[in-house]
Amino acid sequence: MTRDGRLLSLYLGLTTSVNGFLQPFVPIYLLEAGLSKSQIGLVAGSGALLAFLLQPILGKLSDRLDARRPFIVVMSLVAAMAYLSFPFLRGAPAFLLAVALGANAGLYMQGVGGVLVGRLAAKGRGGATYAAYRVWGSIAYVFVALAVGLILKPVGGHGRAPLNLMFETGPLLFIGIAILARWLPDPQRPVDTEPDPKPRHALIRPNLRRFLAVDFLYIVSLYGATNFISIFMQHVGGRGLFLSCVFLPGVITETLVMKFSGSFSDRYGRRPVLAVSYVLLPFRLLMYSVALNPWWVLGAQSLHGLNFGIVGAVAIAFVNDQADHRTRGALQAQLSLVTAAAGAVGPALMGLVADRYGLPAMFQVAAGLAGVATIIFLLFVSESNEHATGTGIALLDRAPFPAHSAPLAE
Repeated sequence: MTRDGRLLSLYLGLTTSVNGFLQPFVPIYLLEAGLSKSQIGLVAGSGALLAFLLQPILGKLSDRLDARRPFIVVMSLVAAMAYLSFPFLRGAPAFLLAVALGANAGLYMQGVGGVLVGRLAAKGRGGATYAAYRVWGSIAYVFVALAVGLILKPVGGHGRAPLNLMFETGPLLFIGIAILARWLPDPQRPVDTEPDPKPRHALIRPNLRRFLAVDFLYIVSLYGATNFISIFMQHVGGRGLFLSCVFLPGVITETLVMKFSGSFSDRYGRRPVLAVSYVLLPFRLLMYSVALNPWWVLGAQSLHGLNFGIVGAVAIAFVNDQADHRTRGALQAQLSLVTAAAGAVGPALMGLVADRYGLPAMFQVAAGLAGVATIIFLLFVSESNEHATGTGIALLDRAPFPAHSAPLAE
């Protein structure tokens, strides 16, 4: 791996490692602070809603300036201050503002990783390249989650006091990201030798638009439900290490799956690999709805590797397939925009369902939405990687987009 590759791996590792304490414990912290499940859903969606407004602006501005490092520094510091403030906050409005700022900054930092990798990846090799770098994020997540679990294991997740230490120290990882940004590779786009071949109004191709639509439903169901998994773990009797490690089986399998999902999508196509993730999700969500103990939840969570382990790398590559150096930042911002919108709708919707009908019913509703996303994906989304050989299975190898929608020339 080159020096640039090592730096990008470290960057993606740090930006993912923070989720080792944020993902399981932000919802529990909010619950311990007196918020209802509906309020927790609204707070969780607030960052995504702000991102819905800001991500396109940040993407276009970074494309225009052809620079990402200054934005990474600013977003890292914003996230650090937002989560460091947790021990001092009271009431839903204060947490809503802090989470909105922190989650929005985190979304930008994750999305810009795809841009940086896309600049360095060889044509047709974006999936394998991104996965090779991103897998270190999953490894870093494991270390952070285990460290948090060892700190909290005597008292579990009850009360704000034992959780305050985590939010007084964990956000310092964002400070490390800001420092690292000084050395991150941020290559300038090549000088154009030909006129821009595309009209500006055709920036988002029809096939990409269809993919973004089903990706929205997918994320609403997956992350709307995921926001309450640590609370559900408490509901079925999980404490201490069970809480900090509730996402760990998924991250471990994600590490193994991501290592291969990107390269498989380069060879066989983005669509067949994504189909595995889409088809699995409804069944996985139904498994939570009938869980009886913490081990059952951990077993269902281990399947997350076949969800984010695939989508986390291949969706980035799917978008990069249909971009060039002039538009990659803007199109990745569109993916972040969809993620943000779904991240706002999903937790709010699932929180309302959980408050009214209970957590098992919430997982059933999420499974229904995931099923709809799967059907639409299989029927209407075409292959994006023109270099793929396909699998030979017609249902999976939906023909690449036609010539008039072909990827933009680099």
